[in-house]
Amino acid sequence: MKKLLIYNLETNLDSYVLAASHDWIESFSKYVDRVEVYSTHVGRYNFSSNVTVHELGGGNVRNRVIAVLRLLNSFARQVRSRRNLTVIYHMTIKPMLIVGPLFKLTGVKQGFWYSHSKNSITLLISYLLANKVFSSAPGTIPLSGRKVKYVGHGIKTSRFSIDTSNESQKREGIVALGRITPIKNIHLAIEGIYEARANSVGLTCMGSPDNQEYVEELIKFAKYREISLKIVNPVNYHLVPHKLREFDAIFSGTPKSIDKAAIEGALSGCFVISQEPETLRLTAMIEIYKTLGYEKIPTIKDQVSIIFNLNDNFKESLRLILKSKSAELNDLNNTTFKILSELKVIS
Repeated sequence: MKKLLIYNLETNLDSYVLAASHDWIESFSKYVDRVEVYSTHVGRYNFSSNVTVHELGGGNVRNRVIAVLRLLNSFARQVRSRRNLTVIYHMTIKPMLIVGPLFKLTGVKQGFWYSHSKNSITLLISYLLANKVFSSAPGTIPLSGRKVKYVGHGIKTSRFSIDTSNESQKREGIVALGRITPIKNIHLAIEGIYEARANSVGLTCMGSPDNQEYVEELIKFAKYREISLKIVNPVNYHLVPHKLREFDAIFSGTPKSIDKAAIEGALSGCFVISQEPETLRLTAMIEIYKTLGYEKIPTIKDQVSIIFNLNDNFKESLRLILKSKSAELNDLNNTTFKILSELKVIS
């Protein structure tokens, strides 16, 4: 019996930030007999009978101590099945620092998914403990070596219909989806609109502000340039595809990272504005620009100008390419299959 043990930050369909973790667990469960999930936080979930979810907890010192004890208990319980067991750390590596050495000593295969440009001592330790390290594409992880495998981004593409029969809905402006934080470089979108002299193109930031000071800076930055900027609350995970279809384009400014929101935008028919080559590749925007006669990636300013000067009918034909190609490149079931294949769980 093939068994998968998953450690993650949150399992919760109602989470604004990490609801997609539910999709990953669901996809993994299609390929193995049993899945045991240990999450720092647990909310609403809906899995098949072969998935069991446990909450580790966290927060204050007392709760963190309890979480560590629960982690150690998870090892004691699950290591009994070590011959058929594989461990995956998804979106978190801290649990690996505690139970990772124990699983390594007992010969259990381990892998982790990581997508962030920042290096750290904990990441290096995790690399040493892991059998395989997974990320979406080159440049999205500050590690290299035989252990590192690029498997594409993982998105449940079935949530985003490629049916264009209802595309009569008017799309307007650019959206920046997700946490509003300096690392997102949202000011570059405002600057691009301004430099392209496309002041009629508005920008909507849809997400929770991590840094209120940065939000105030964005508001002032946009006001000075007479660019319309809206700051709106995040939407429920299940409403994201519907909301994205209201916009013509989506902006992604996180350096050396492939923002999941950018791919979700492409799957929803939004043109993707970004300076990151891998983001533009995985969202099929490279192909769009080649279709338009551009061999090199245009600047943010030129991307805004190109997209918002396209004929509406031509835009719709290009949206078909965006949706179908980005779905091919980022389907979650393909990603989880590759991960399990690399870890020799399936072949």
